Amino acid sequence: MADDSLPISHAQAHRAAQWMVDNFDEKLATAIKGTVFKKKHLCAIVCQETAYVWLGWLKKLDAPQILGRCVFDASGDASGTSRSAFPKNTAAFEEKFGKDFTTELIDEANATRKLRGYGDKKWVYKGYGLFQYDLQAVLTDEAFFRDKKWYSFDACLANAMSELKKKYAATGDIWKAIKAYNGSGPKADQYMKNVKAFTKDCAAVTGEQ
Repeated sequence: MADDSLPISHAQAHRAAQWMVDNFDEKLATAIKGTVFKKKHLCAIVCQETAYVWLGWLKKLDAPQILGRCVFDASGDASGTSRSAFPKNTAAFEEKFGKDFTTELIDEANATRKLRGYGDKKWVYKGYGLFQYDLQAVLTDEAFFRDKKWYSFDACLANAMSELKKKYAATGDIWKAIKAYNGSGPKADQYMKNVKAFTKDCAAVTGEQ
């Protein structure tokens, strides 16, 4: 029975996890050493965050190309959306960081929009990389965005693991940490439930309990 709360099906989650393992298994294994997290958790987060888009690209793009095009989330600029974190919209970003940097990120967003069959917009997108590093981090990690480090799986994985470890240290519980990785409130609760569901699918691929 389908679960309408999930962005992809269980069969698609299997495919996404297999792609992750095929391309990044050793990196995932290294990243989780000494932590409570497993490869299945990382794969499940990717299933929730970005696989709903890039699964449709597997036949035409290789792994490095997919990494670069994981530029999503037009919140604050797209009609009917709002955003509380910095930047609230493209205008707020340009006011702080200037036109050149803004234009670079708009170009990256439009390259992804073109791949998805959409026309160009003058919008700075807010999520970068397989694990969706939020643009609010530009205030403390500007180089990630200026140097387009979301093209690097290593950089994206390091950021995701750093955040997960911080959240686990604060909560003492894997699932509370995964919820906090997304935020708080009902949407974060649903996020955690979705990742938990995907973890079961991903475990069948990673071979973990």
